Amino acid sequence: MEIKGISNSNYFVKPNPVNKTDVSSSTESKDKIEISTAAKDIAKSDLGSARLEEIRTKMQNKFYDSPEVLDKVASKVLIDIKK
Repeated sequence: MEIKGISNSNYFVKPNPVNKTDVSSSTESKDKIEISTAAKDIAKSDLGSARLEEIRTKMQNKFYDSPEVLDKVASKVLIDIKK
């Protein structure tokens, strides 16, 4: 009687090579932004820059961090959620 050693060669599966894909594929979707005509008009006017400066000043003075403003924003968000 002859006893042969155990061999895995019959059951070994060779893995397929991994092919890397090009990340910058032309089929990849890209983000897009649309700016309304009204927003473009405001940006062109002095009103846009004046309003922007007002908002910037309020942010520096922590106006938007006040409990009153946060409460008002939270109330409006809740109203929108309930719609």
